[in-house]
Amino acid sequence: MPAQSAIPNGQLDPTRSLAAATQPHTPLPEEYVWTAGDVTTQRPDRSKFSWSRADLRAEPHYFRTSFDLAAVPAAATLYIGGPRQARVWINGQLVMSFNKDTDAPINFRVFHAGAARALKPGKNTIAIEAVRGRGVVTGMPSLPLAQLAYGEVLVAKIVPAAFGVEAPALVITNKEWRSSAVRSEGWESPGFDDNAWPAVESLGPVESNVDFFQWSADAGMYGWPGYRGMSADLRTYSLLPAAVTHVYTAESQLTNVDSLTTASAPAPFTVTLANTPPDAEAPTLLLDFGREVSGRLLVESGCNCTATLSIAYGESEIEAMSTGLTTGQRGGNYLGTNLVAVPPNGVARGPKSAFRYVRISFLRGAPVTAFKAMRVEGIYYPVRYEGTFESSDPVLNRIWETAAYTAHLCMQDGVWDAPKRDRGRWVGDLDVTGRTISTVFGAPAAIEDTLNRLVVPTSKAPVNGIPGYSALWVTSLYSLNLHSGDKKFLESQHANLLHVLGVMDAGVDADGMLENTKRGWGFVDWAPGYYGGTQETRVGTELEYIRAYGDAAELLTEIGDTANAEKYSAIARKATAAAEAQFRDPVGAYGKSWQLNSLAVLAKAAPDSSAIWNESLSHVKQDSPSDQPITPYSNAWVLDAMSATGHPQEALDWMRKYWGGMLAEGATSFWENYDLRWPKAEFHLSLQADGTSGYFVSLSHGWSSAPAAWLAENVLGIVPTSPGYRTVDIQPELLGLEWARGSVATPHGPIKVSIEKEKGIHVDLPTGVEKARVRVEGATGSVLVNGHETALADGYLVLTSPGQYDVTARNRPQ
Repeated sequence: MPAQSAIPNGQLDPTRSLAAATQPHTPLPEEYVWTAGDVTTQRPDRSKFSWSRADLRAEPHYFRTSFDLAAVPAAATLYIGGPRQARVWINGQLVMSFNKDTDAPINFRVFHAGAARALKPGKNTIAIEAVRGRGVVTGMPSLPLAQLAYGEVLVAKIVPAAFGVEAPALVITNKEWRSSAVRSEGWESPGFDDNAWPAVESLGPVESNVDFFQWSADAGMYGWPGYRGMSADLRTYSLLPAAVTHVYTAESQLTNVDSLTTASAPAPFTVTLANTPPDAEAPTLLLDFGREVSGRLLVESGCNCTATLSIAYGESEIEAMSTGLTTGQRGGNYLGTNLVAVPPNGVARGPKSAFRYVRISFLRGAPVTAFKAMRVEGIYYPVRYEGTFESSDPVLNRIWETAAYTAHLCMQDGVWDAPKRDRGRWVGDLDVTGRTISTVFGAPAAIEDTLNRLVVPTSKAPVNGIPGYSALWVTSLYSLNLHSGDKKFLESQHANLLHVLGVMDAGVDADGMLENTKRGWGFVDWAPGYYGGTQETRVGTELEYIRAYGDAAELLTEIGDTANAEKYSAIARKATAAAEAQFRDPVGAYGKSWQLNSLAVLAKAAPDSSAIWNESLSHVKQDSPSDQPITPYSNAWVLDAMSATGHPQEALDWMRKYWGGMLAEGATSFWENYDLRWPKAEFHLSLQADGTSGYFVSLSHGWSSAPAAWLAENVLGIVPTSPGYRTVDIQPELLGLEWARGSVATPHGPIKVSIEKEKGIHVDLPTGVEKARVRVEGATGSVLVNGHETALADGYLVLTSPGQYDVTARNRPQ
């Protein structure tokens, strides 16, 4: 079992104190291409072709183009990416041939070979025979992304320089290339007439579409010269390893290992290879960066030689050290073991992903190879921590910080579910993560872009293909609007909102009850029985619909669409009545389920909250075999429902146990799934999701970040009551703490609250908050505000001006 993280509070996020400098980058011109008329994603039977099966659509495709040279450069390097197999001819001379293992999790590779010997002055011809790469899973409706993820892309260029040196290319893949799915005799020769071949189909330049940077579709592009693989919104940072462990030398030598963890080491790290050992006997070490990071390994050579390394990432140590692959990669590293070619005195990058550990084996190089550095090149979305939280309980402080960092890790090119898997936009995850982002960072633009891209106006399918996720798109929009108050954006989503609601309506009856569950895959939670075509999934989805219809009515009212607001308000009322009649049991609860009862509370489909507390939520624990399984995702609903039923203390206690349990097991970000009863010895292999278990389960998942928002709303007590915190309620509760202080991000600047058991409340309101209602524990008719007696209105102190306020009950000592 890993030790609890020793990183001091406030230092978990390496970017927290960074100034986000602009990093200019000119997008690369080379394009992803494939054979026109033979693209799987454009076929009507595309659903029959698996993204992962290497035996489907594996026939060779043929590509050609010509280019002119005034003179042959002294050095030239051919780069090719995309296919799992390829042979390349230049002027009829074979210069490259490769055939990769189709079982490897990443089969989108970058290969290089010297090309100068085959070039000539004047007209040159390049001909490529390619077999599509192995795909990766993607849940996005974007066809260009699906094609890239499926593996039907080719990108190539010839650079007039040695390997690893960037320079303007002599030739690149673009729309002028020609291709055929049928082999012709002599097609690779310079004299072949390819005028009958159609022009290739292009997806556009490799950095032209933000969707290309998601779902690990471009994870193997790390070896492409000049490739940045991230939008202009993102930034990078450097992080040295915190430790080097599992050092294995065999017959070789590793010298100055400590220099890898030192910023200005007096001598470089060097590898002395013993007669080029077989890969199994290669010297190896493990880098530990001390916390979960999102980015890629960067290796800087200090040697005038080419070196070949194999690297494997791991969110846990056991994932990084795992070398076995089982069906579906459950027992192996998520991205597999990958070769990295390090150019002489140059820089090489590993795949983009999330990890804490990197296992490195030194396979080939000079007899003595020096390295200047091996560090993380982190990729992050620049934000400020305008939300904060501190208290007398260090466990809660760490839970808040870890939850906030988890959400930040998921802010990449869009708000993703996770930076390792799936690296994509899932609105169910956004429903939790978006609230955390709004509370801690503000940053509405990231959420807005994600919501907008999730809707396909021409599609009749649910958002992300999951009916309940259409409902959660609505509730995510509602949460964003409540926190940001950006009416212009809300109005821009009017058509999308009505479209999503229309897709929902098509699957319900006149009472708003689900009648067609085959319109998409059912999902409520990864706990058994809550995904697929189960009764629990149907009930949970119905409750999500009820909540969404109610939120939609408020959003439409805000937009000014009165007719549709009334329509969906009526549907919400009918559906609530029908759900109560069909699903509530005789005592007034929705069975014993924590998930369903919590959703019922949040959907206001539980008129008797005491029954739900007594029958279900009062039994939330995981210390016996009969206790229910639940993910951190659904536990967000549990925390909210406990508070809504008048039990915030019990919610806080459960937070300490559940999220604190992850911290006790070494978490530096919160996990996709967790159970206090799961084995601790190889904890990562025991984590469960998608109906199975293994290292593929994410150790950084945005849907587990709920505590950051919950602590702000329930301990600091800061809750917006109108869009954009125009009005706000401040009802702090110490819940057994000695003191607590912190802030939430708002469009006007942070609202700050400090509360101490003996000193009362301090409130700092920014300009723009029109009214704040403050509840003071123990106060009756009046309170002291900055030393002056002030009357309460309906039990609240009402503040209508910006400023700093010290508030105490009159009977408290000053």
